[in-house]
Amino acid sequence: MLKQTRFSTKLIGTALLSLAMMSGCATEQLSHNGPSLKDAYAGKFLIGATLNDGMVADPSSIKMQIVKQHFSAATMDNAMKWGPFNPQPGVYHFEAPDNFVKFTSEQGINAVGHVLFWHSQTPDWVFKDDNGNLLSRDALLKRMRERAKLMASRYGDKIKIWDVVNEAIEDDGSLRKSLYNQIIGDDFIEQAFLIAADELPADAVKLYNDYGMTRPGRVATVIKMVNDFKARGIPIDGIGVQGHWDMTSPTLDEIDQNLSALAATGLPLHITELDIDFLGRSQFFGAAGANVDLQKRIATPENNPYPDGNFPASADAALGDRYAAIFKLFLKHHKEIDRITFWGVTDGDSWLNGWPVAGRTNYPLLFNRDGSAKQALQKVIEVGLAAQ
Repeated sequence: MLKQTRFSTKLIGTALLSLAMMSGCATEQLSHNGPSLKDAYAGKFLIGATLNDGMVADPSSIKMQIVKQHFSAATMDNAMKWGPFNPQPGVYHFEAPDNFVKFTSEQGINAVGHVLFWHSQTPDWVFKDDNGNLLSRDALLKRMRERAKLMASRYGDKIKIWDVVNEAIEDDGSLRKSLYNQIIGDDFIEQAFLIAADELPADAVKLYNDYGMTRPGRVATVIKMVNDFKARGIPIDGIGVQGHWDMTSPTLDEIDQNLSALAATGLPLHITELDIDFLGRSQFFGAAGANVDLQKRIATPENNPYPDGNFPASADAALGDRYAAIFKLFLKHHKEIDRITFWGVTDGDSWLNGWPVAGRTNYPLLFNRDGSAKQALQKVIEVGLAAQ
C-alpha cells in the first residue's frame, strides 16, 4: 500500500535546513527553526505543494528551498495540463514537466501528475478533426489514449500519483456537459479510468479530483460513482478533495461529515488543492467553490484591503486558527487521508490573487510573498507535533 511504504521521515527536533548561503534579510526571513511541516505530520500523511514553471526552472530559489524543507509531495500547477503541455497537434512543451520530475526525483519528493483529462484546459483541436468538425466517440477516446500513453512513457517511472479526471461533476450532482461528455457520453469518466489503467504503470494511484466536495449533490454522485466502479471492477484508487475553502465556509462540521462519507467508500482521500481564501468570495458568488468559469470581479478598496502585501498580525493569527482547526480534522481522519497538498508555496503564487477578483492581493497560504513564515505555519506545525 502506498501509505505504508512512503512515510519514512523521523521527527527532527532541530532546524532541518540551513539557508546561510542566501544573502541578506531573505535568508533570515526564510529560516524556520524547528521541525518542518512534513516532519510534524510524518506517519500521518504526505504534505505537498504545487509548483510552477519558474520554480522548477530554478531549484536554488527561496521558494524551492521552502519546498525542500517542508514538503514531501509536489504537483505542477499548469504545465502538465493538456493545453499548456500540448497546445497544437505535434507541439509539446516538455521543459517544465521534465524539470519537475528531475527536481522531485533528486529530492525524494512524491510527484503528482495533474491532470490527464480536464474540460477547462483541453485545447479545441483535441475535440475536432482536420475540417473543424467534432470527433467521433472512438476518435476522441483514441486521442485520450495517446495522451495517457505519452505521459506514461515519459513520466511513468517518476510519477506514481495521477489526477485522472478533474471536475467532471456539477454542484447538483449532474455530469458536466463538457465536450468530453458530449462526444463520448455519460461514461466519459469510466472510459478515462480504463485508459489510465491500461497505459499508466500498474502501481500508479489513479484519482478522481473535484472542488466543492461538501456540496450534497456532488458528494452523493462521487460516492455513487466510486461504489459503482468498485462493484464493476473499474480501476479507481482514490478521491481528490480540492479544499478551496475560506474563513467560514465550509464549516468544520461540513468538512468532517463529508470526509467521513467519502472515506466510507473505502478509497483513500487526497486533499489536493488546499488554500484558505482569507478575503472571501461568497459576497460575490455565494458558495462558489473553485469554478473557474465564473466571471471575475475587479479589485476595490473594499474587497482588497491589503493591496501592499502587508498582512496584519491579527489577520495572520486568525488564518492560523482556521488552518489549525482544519488540520485537527485531518488528523481525526488520518487513517483515511494519504496526502494534503497546498495549492501554491507562498501567497504570491496563489491563483486567488487573480480569482475571483482581478488584481486582488490575497493571503491564503502559510508563507508570505518574501518566503517568510506566517504565524499560520507555526500553528499548523504545532497541531501536528501535538499528535506525535
